[in-house]
Amino acid sequence: MENVIGMVSAKWAEWDAYVEPLVFTYIEKVFGEDIRKKPSFHVRQQPHIIQSPTITVTSSLIYIVIVSLAKLLVTQKPKGAKDPQWLKTLVLFHNVFLVGLSAYMSGGICYQVWKNGYSLWGSPYNEKETELARFILIFYLSKLYEYLDTIIMIFKRNMYQVTFLHCYHHVSVGFFWWMAYYIMPGGEGWLGAALNSFVHVVMYSYYLLATLSSSNPGFRKKYLWWGRYLTTFQMLQFVENGLHCMYMLRNKTYSSVMASFGVGYMVTLLILFGNFFVRKYILGTGGKKKTQ
Repeated sequence: MENVIGMVSAKWAEWDAYVEPLVFTYIEKVFGEDIRKKPSFHVRQQPHIIQSPTITVTSSLIYIVIVSLAKLLVTQKPKGAKDPQWLKTLVLFHNVFLVGLSAYMSGGICYQVWKNGYSLWGSPYNEKETELARFILIFYLSKLYEYLDTIIMIFKRNMYQVTFLHCYHHVSVGFFWWMAYYIMPGGEGWLGAALNSFVHVVMYSYYLLATLSSSNPGFRKKYLWWGRYLTTFQMLQFVENGLHCMYMLRNKTYSSVMASFGVGYMVTLLILFGNFFVRKYILGTGGKKKTQ
C-alpha cells in the first residue's frame, strides 16, 4: 500500500510540475502580471495543493472528460421513469448540504464584514482578517464539490440539463475563485462570495423543495411558482458583480487582475444566461434546464 501511495504521489508531483508553471504563464500572458510574485499571505500558509492551480485544473479536466463521455453514451431518461431510491437519497442530502453550506458561507462572510466595518464597495484588503480569508477558501473549495450537480444529472439521465452554459459555469467559477484566494482573499472580494452564497441558499432550497414534492405536482404549482425567477436573480448578481469589478478597476481598490477577469467573466455569464432566459421564458424553446 505504501508503494502505491508513493507511486501516486510521485506521478502527481510530475503532473503538478508540468501544469503549475503552464497555468501561471498563461495567466501572465492574458493579464500581463505574474501573480506568483505577489501571493496572498493566507495562501502562503496553505499546503502546496491549495497554492497550486493543479488540483483545480485537474478536477476541471476530469469533469470535462466525464461530461463528454456521458453526452456520447448516456441516453435521456424516458418521460415518467422513476429514479432508484439511492439516487433520490443522494439528491436529497446533496441539496440539504448545499443549503446549509451556502447559508454558513453567506452568513459567515457577512458577519466578518460587519465585524470589520466594511462598506458595500470600496473596502481595502487586510491580510490580518484571517477569518474572512478562511471563508473565501471554503467558498472556493465548495465550487469543486458542486461538480456533483452535474454527476447527479448524469445519474438521473437528465441529459437535457447538461448544457454548455451549465458546464462552462461550473468549470470556470472554481478557477476564478482559486485565483481570488491566491491573490487577495478578502477586501472587495467579499461581496461576490457572499452574494453568490446567498443566491445558492435560495437556489438549492428550491431544488430541495422540488425534490421533496416530486410526487405532488399540486404543491409545485402552488408553492414553487417562483422558480422561473431564479435565472433573473442570478443575472442581477452578474450585473452587480460586473459593475463592482468596473468600480475596482477605476478606483484601484482590489487586484487589477481579478477585477479585469471579473468584468470579462461577468459579460460571458450574462450573455449565456441571457440567451437561456430568452429561449426558455420568452420564446419558450429552451426546455427545462438547471443552471447553477
